[in-house]
Amino acid sequence: MTASSADDNRRAQAHLYGEPLGDLIKRCSSVLSLTQVRVADLLGISAPMLSQLMNARRVKIGNPAAVKRLQLMYAAASRVAAGEQSLDDAVRQLEAARTSEAVVTHHTEADPAAVRAVFRAAASPQEFAAAAEQLRASHPAIAKLLQTFGVNDG
Repeated sequence: MTASSADDNRRAQAHLYGEPLGDLIKRCSSVLSLTQVRVADLLGISAPMLSQLMNARRVKIGNPAAVKRLQLMYAAASRVAAGEQSLDDAVRQLEAARTSEAVVTHHTEADPAAVRAVFRAAASPQEFAAAAEQLRASHPAIAKLLQTFGVNDG
Protein backbone atom coordinates (compact mmCIF):
# COMPACT_ATOMS: atom_id res chain seq x y z
CA MET A 1 0.00 0.00 0.00
CA THR A 2 1.33 3.42 -0.88
CA ALA A 3 1.52 6.34 1.51
CA SER A 4 -1.02 8.22 -0.57
CA SER A 5 -3.56 5.36 -0.38
CA ALA A 6 -3.08 5.21 3.41
CA ASP A 7 -3.64 8.97 3.53
CA ASP A 8 -6.77 8.56 1.39
CA ASN A 9 -7.99 5.84 3.74
CA ARG A 10 -7.35 8.04 6.79
CA ARG A 11 -9.36 10.84 5.19
CA ALA A 12 -12.16 8.38 4.45
CA GLN A 13 -12.07 7.16 8.07
CA ALA A 14 -12.21 10.75 9.31
CA HIS A 15 -15.26 11.30 7.14
CA LEU A 16 -16.96 8.15 8.50
CA TYR A 17 -15.86 8.25 12.14
CA GLY A 18 -14.88 11.85 12.82
CA GLU A 19 -11.14 11.12 12.78
CA PRO A 20 -8.79 8.38 11.60
CA LEU A 21 -9.43 5.15 13.47
CA GLY A 22 -5.78 4.83 14.52
CA ASP A 23 -6.00 8.12 16.41
CA LEU A 24 -9.40 7.35 17.88
CA ILE A 25 -8.51 3.85 19.05
CA LYS A 26 -5.10 4.86 20.43
CA ARG A 27 -6.72 7.59 22.53
CA CYS A 28 -9.43 5.24 23.82
CA SER A 29 -6.98 2.45 24.61
CA SER A 30 -4.65 4.87 26.38
CA VAL A 31 -7.38 6.40 28.56
CA LEU A 32 -8.91 3.01 29.32
CA SER A 33 -5.54 1.24 29.81
CA LEU A 34 -6.35 -1.42 27.20
CA THR A 35 -4.01 -3.35 24.96
CA GLN A 36 -4.83 -3.59 21.26
CA VAL A 37 -5.75 -7.25 21.74
CA ARG A 38 -8.19 -6.26 24.49
CA VAL A 39 -9.65 -3.46 22.35
CA ALA A 40 -10.20 -5.94 19.51
CA ASP A 41 -11.89 -8.35 21.93
CA LEU A 42 -14.19 -5.66 23.33
CA LEU A 43 -15.11 -4.51 19.82
CA GLY A 44 -15.73 -8.07 18.70
CA ILE A 45 -13.23 -8.01 15.84
CA SER A 46 -9.95 -9.84 15.30
CA ALA A 47 -6.64 -8.31 16.34
CA PRO A 48 -5.37 -8.38 12.71
CA MET A 49 -8.53 -6.55 11.58
CA LEU A 50 -7.99 -3.92 14.27
CA SER A 51 -4.40 -3.49 13.11
CA GLN A 52 -5.52 -3.04 9.50
CA LEU A 53 -8.06 -0.41 10.57
CA MET A 54 -5.59 1.45 12.78
CA ASN A 55 -2.93 1.48 10.05
CA ALA A 56 -5.49 2.59 7.43
CA ARG A 57 -5.06 -0.53 5.34
CA ARG A 58 -8.84 -0.86 5.69
CA VAL A 59 -11.25 2.06 5.75
CA LYS A 60 -14.28 0.87 7.64
CA ILE A 61 -15.54 -1.57 10.20
CA GLY A 62 -17.91 -3.92 8.43
CA ASN A 63 -19.81 -5.15 11.48
CA PRO A 64 -22.46 -2.65 12.70
CA ALA A 65 -22.34 -4.16 16.20
CA ALA A 66 -18.57 -3.48 16.35
CA VAL A 67 -19.18 0.11 15.25
CA LYS A 68 -21.72 0.50 18.05
CA ARG A 69 -19.21 -0.92 20.53
CA LEU A 70 -16.58 1.54 19.28
CA GLN A 71 -19.04 4.37 19.90
CA LEU A 72 -19.60 3.05 23.42
CA MET A 73 -15.83 2.79 23.94
CA TYR A 74 -15.32 6.38 22.79
CA ALA A 75 -18.06 7.60 25.15
CA ALA A 76 -16.60 5.60 28.05
CA ALA A 77 -13.11 6.97 27.41
CA SER A 78 -14.52 10.50 27.31
CA ARG A 79 -16.28 9.99 30.66
CA VAL A 80 -13.15 8.52 32.25
CA ALA A 81 -10.97 11.35 30.90
CA ALA A 82 -13.44 13.91 32.29
CA GLY A 83 -13.46 12.22 35.71
CA GLU A 84 -17.15 11.37 35.36
CA GLN A 85 -16.68 7.59 35.57
CA SER A 86 -14.13 5.25 37.08
CA LEU A 87 -11.90 3.23 34.80
CA ASP A 88 -13.15 -0.03 36.30
CA ASP A 89 -16.81 0.89 35.75
CA ALA A 90 -16.13 1.93 32.17
CA VAL A 91 -14.35 -1.33 31.34
CA ARG A 92 -17.14 -3.36 33.01
CA GLN A 93 -19.71 -1.58 30.84
CA LEU A 94 -17.69 -2.33 27.71
CA GLU A 95 -17.42 -5.98 28.72
CA ALA A 96 -21.18 -6.14 29.23
CA ALA A 97 -21.75 -4.56 25.81
CA ARG A 98 -19.40 -7.12 24.24
CA THR A 99 -21.32 -10.06 25.66
CA SER A 100 -24.68 -8.52 24.84
CA GLU A 101 -26.10 -9.44 21.47
CA ALA A 102 -28.88 -6.87 21.79
CA VAL A 103 -27.46 -4.52 19.19
CA VAL A 104 -30.14 -3.92 16.57
CA THR A 105 -28.71 -3.20 13.16
CA HIS A 106 -31.79 -3.13 10.98
CA HIS A 107 -35.53 -3.62 10.99
CA THR A 108 -37.10 -6.73 9.57
CA GLU A 109 -40.74 -7.67 9.24
CA ALA A 110 -41.73 -10.57 11.47
CA ASP A 111 -44.05 -13.30 10.25
CA PRO A 112 -47.30 -12.80 12.22
CA ALA A 113 -47.84 -16.55 12.45
CA ALA A 114 -44.38 -17.00 13.97
CA VAL A 115 -45.02 -14.20 16.48
CA ARG A 116 -48.37 -15.74 17.35
CA ALA A 117 -46.66 -19.11 17.93
CA VAL A 118 -44.20 -17.51 20.35
CA PHE A 119 -47.05 -15.90 22.27
CA ARG A 120 -49.06 -19.12 22.35
CA ALA A 121 -46.08 -21.05 23.70
CA ALA A 122 -45.93 -18.65 26.66
CA ALA A 123 -49.56 -18.67 27.80
CA SER A 124 -53.12 -19.58 26.85
CA PRO A 125 -55.43 -17.26 24.89
CA GLN A 126 -57.50 -16.83 28.06
CA GLU A 127 -54.43 -15.63 30.01
CA PHE A 128 -53.55 -13.16 27.28
CA ALA A 129 -57.14 -11.91 27.20
CA ALA A 130 -57.08 -11.33 30.96
CA ALA A 131 -53.70 -9.55 30.77
CA ALA A 132 -54.88 -7.40 27.87
CA GLU A 133 -57.97 -6.38 29.85
CA GLN A 134 -55.85 -5.36 32.85
CA LEU A 135 -53.52 -3.25 30.67
CA ARG A 136 -56.11 -1.71 28.32
CA ALA A 137 -56.52 1.56 30.24
CA SER A 138 -52.90 2.18 31.21
CA HIS A 139 -51.02 0.60 28.27
CA PRO A 140 -53.37 0.30 25.29
CA ALA A 141 -50.65 -0.52 22.74
CA ILE A 142 -49.39 -3.43 24.81
CA ALA A 143 -52.95 -4.62 25.37
CA LYS A 144 -53.49 -4.57 21.61
CA LEU A 145 -50.37 -6.71 21.06
CA LEU A 146 -51.54 -9.21 23.64
CA GLN A 147 -54.98 -9.34 22.04
CA THR A 148 -53.66 -9.54 18.47
CA PHE A 149 -51.03 -12.23 18.97
CA GLY A 150 -52.12 -13.96 22.16
CA VAL A 151 -55.85 -14.18 21.67
CA ASN A 152 -56.84 -13.68 18.03
CA ASP A 153 -56.22 -16.37 15.44
CA GLY A 154 -55.26 -14.00 12.70
